[in-house]
Amino acid sequence: MLPHYAQAASGNPEVQELMRIVKMQSQQMKMQSQQIHELQTRLSKVEKKSDTKTVKVTSLPAASHTAYAHVTSGPVEPVKFAGDTSPGIQTTTPVYPLKAAAPGSYAAVSSIPNNASPVMGVTSQIPSSGSTTSVGGLVLKWGQGLPTFTTPDNAYSFRVRGRILADYGGSFGSRYSSLNVSRTLMRAARLGVEGHARQLSWVFEADFSDNKPELMSAFMMWSQKVQKKTLDLALGNIFNERSFDGTTGSAQTVFLDRDLVATTLLPVRGWYGMGGMFKTIGKNWHVAAQIAGNNVNSSNATNNIRDDMTYEIRSHYIPWRNNNALIHLGIWGFYEDVKPAANFSQSVRLLARTNDAFAMQFGPTTPISNSFAGGLELFGIYKTGWALIEYGARHLQFRNTLPVASSYTDKLGGSGTIQALSLQTGLFLTGETPNYFARTGVWSSPRVLRPVTEGGWGAWELAARWDWADSSNIPTGARAWTATVGVNWYLLNFARIMVNYTHADVTNRAGNYIGTNTGNTFGVRSGITF
Repeated sequence: MLPHYAQAASGNPEVQELMRIVKMQSQQMKMQSQQIHELQTRLSKVEKKSDTKTVKVTSLPAASHTAYAHVTSGPVEPVKFAGDTSPGIQTTTPVYPLKAAAPGSYAAVSSIPNNASPVMGVTSQIPSSGSTTSVGGLVLKWGQGLPTFTTPDNAYSFRVRGRILADYGGSFGSRYSSLNVSRTLMRAARLGVEGHARQLSWVFEADFSDNKPELMSAFMMWSQKVQKKTLDLALGNIFNERSFDGTTGSAQTVFLDRDLVATTLLPVRGWYGMGGMFKTIGKNWHVAAQIAGNNVNSSNATNNIRDDMTYEIRSHYIPWRNNNALIHLGIWGFYEDVKPAANFSQSVRLLARTNDAFAMQFGPTTPISNSFAGGLELFGIYKTGWALIEYGARHLQFRNTLPVASSYTDKLGGSGTIQALSLQTGLFLTGETPNYFARTGVWSSPRVLRPVTEGGWGAWELAARWDWADSSNIPTGARAWTATVGVNWYLLNFARIMVNYTHADVTNRAGNYIGTNTGNTFGVRSGITF
């Protein structure tokens, strides 16, 4: 009830109008207060969400910032771009021990195979076990000993690369005393550079292990994404795509030497060829085709003679995989047109590179005109264990005529076949996932869960292999088999010590050591890849 003076005034029209205005303003103030409260509530929610899910970036002149895509298949090691925080140097390190990853995932390996090109978008998906530093707009990744310089968006990169493999071998048990030797050997002493600029990548590498420079990988590669597939075109001096072990680089093989399928069924031109390679890479498969002549170190150009032309193809397919296991199927083949020569011979090392003389020898015989080879691969992973079966054969066609005077006329126009088989298996005792690189179906470097530099014991692997080869179908051919057991200790992703014991049995019909012979070797290697 209004007071009496208010009741008296209420009859006044001016007072009524004033009261109406005051009431309207009061309602408006209530509405504005409610709107402000709602805005404050919404802003608080947005700020809270921003603090947990986004990174605050301070703008800097002439600088661009790209969102960093974290690895989802393994431990995440974030990189801070320049400008994310106050100017200076920021360093991040992973937390050890790391976690084992699913077979065939990028997180199961520490780097791409060292005979491959740094394909755009692949290196950035492989976690690094070293620290990552951001300085002046460049990201420095220290995962392999030396830094890899990259832009924050990983569109450009550059790094020095190389490998040092030092071997010791002691052989014993042969009936020929000259084969019972102890030697040291520099298996590889390589130095090179690699990099990429968006889709274009390149590699240049030389080896100095024989006290002289020899060019190895030297090529450029263009990579293009087409309907979720990657198309790679490489031109230059390129490593072979031939068998599982034969396609793997020397620093990443499980044993001191590759299996007999890779070393026996080898083109005349060797492991490298100057030419072109085309690859198509899908989610669970790849196909690689190569056309190449002799490698860049051959004397063909100075002698004005033609190359040994080789046409190679290899493909692999992963029909099944899960978080613990994987199956790999592979097939490969090559055809070679061989230039005229005085004769044909081949010596296949059986023990180790520290004893080249203990070998399966076939030839010299009539020179070959061409050869056709092919092989199959079956590989599997279950948790920390793996197994590999490889088989291959090479059919030789001998020439009808001899290009030069020769006494090897016993097989003119004939033919013969060489066969090889390898069975091998291994197990990581320390929980690592076998270091299978699913993109191209070869070995890579393992992802060590407890590096020695972080107070761990590294990664320990036990492995065994049985090889067989038979070339008795050709003149002066031979037969051989070997059995090898090995222990690999990976101190870091890029450093390891290998110990192998090999027993070999061979029957030769030519060379300096004719007849049946057996031998053994104990080999050790220290290897670092950077």
